Amino acid sequence: MSQQDNLHLNAPSQVHPAVTALTLGQWLVQARQAKGMSAQDVSSRSNRALRQIEALEADNLNTAGSANLLRAIVRHYAKVVGADPEEAVRHLPAEYQTAVATAPVRASRVSEVVSSQGAPLKSPWIAKTWLVLLALIVMGLLAYWVLFSRLTQKADGAQKITEPNQVQVVAPPAPAVDPAAVAAAQAVTDAAVAANAVTDGLNLKFKVASWVEIKDAKGTVLLSGTQEAGTEQTVSGELPLKVKVGNASQVDATWKGQPYDLKAAIVSKSKDVAKIDALN
Repeated sequence: MSQQDNLHLNAPSQVHPAVTALTLGQWLVQARQAKGMSAQDVSSRSNRALRQIEALEADNLNTAGSANLLRAIVRHYAKVVGADPEEAVRHLPAEYQTAVATAPVRASRVSEVVSSQGAPLKSPWIAKTWLVLLALIVMGLLAYWVLFSRLTQKADGAQKITEPNQVQVVAPPAPAVDPAAVAAAQAVTDAAVAANAVTDGLNLKFKVASWVEIKDAKGTVLLSGTQEAGTEQTVSGELPLKVKVGNASQVDATWKGQPYDLKAAIVSKSKDVAKIDALN
């Protein structure tokens, strides 16, 4: 075989060398994309910050701190995207693959480690803590409400007790009333009422016994019957009044405070009867 043929046979190995091994970051990106997930999806499901996921995919491995922690993070990432965790670890640089004589890292421990470096994991302790705080707040509000209710009841009771004392205040003694003064005041009042009645209505003073009938505009009888000698009557009502007076010449009349001549209204001199059909 000629030297040219040998060169031709060796050409593929020179032009197309063996597939270059992927870095850890490249391998993780391919595994994630094959699963149809974004870096944000991995961040949410692994409870790690997005910047840490992006640093891992960019092969920035110094942020992990230690080889053990880095391997734990890589395994967890691989599980999230459905890849083989051990194969993912084999893509780490040699210095991060050195075995350390420690107990195998359990999944729960991995979650705790990842949580300490990235975003906080959802922990039942957090939920329990919130429940305890909520219970304390509710108990505090309940205690305040009970105390406030009792204070209000006591205040109401005290008010009910003191109110009778306020009602039973002893008033100063009223000044002594002079019966004579009261009688005089009453007489003045009666006189004023009588004067007002005389001014407003028909006042009749009988010198002898006289028969009288007085009706108002509606026909209501205001005064009727025989009036004794020496008596006096005052009548008022809806005008006009209809008046009949016997022995009219012996009766003095006053209408609205002014003297009224009944003699001019006498219709029968033999019977001495005065008749007024419409007194206004």
